[in-house]
Amino acid sequence: MFKIIGYLLVVVHLFLGVWATGGFIEMVLKNVPWKPFTNPEFPDWLLFIHWGSVLFAAVGFLSGYFTRWDKTPQLMTVAYGIMALVCVIETFGYMTSETKYLAMGAEYVAYLLILILLFTPRFAASHFR
Repeated sequence: MFKIIGYLLVVVHLFLGVWATGGFIEMVLKNVPWKPFTNPEFPDWLLFIHWGSVLFAAVGFLSGYFTRWDKTPQLMTVAYGIMALVCVIETFGYMTSETKYLAMGAEYVAYLLILILLFTPRFAASHFR
């Protein structure tokens, strides 16, 4: 079961890496061949931090997972903490969507569940040692 969850987390973080890379490309080019997914309500300085934190989390997880680095759970705590802080700034400072608090809550639940899993001794032993 842990192996399947590990693969699922790899897919999630691959998606995050592609998403963040696309976000950076959108910042540079402004016209992209896909429907933009960058929130136009966010200023460029915040988008840089947003995409940087997502890319940091994606690369950090994937690197740690594939090298079996035993500090990956701690690194992901820092990465998700940064992403959570960015989410607070975006949600309270810039977003106008009626579902912004629901989205923030779902994001936090996802971070928490992944971190609980990463710190579960059996999962950590089978993936990071």
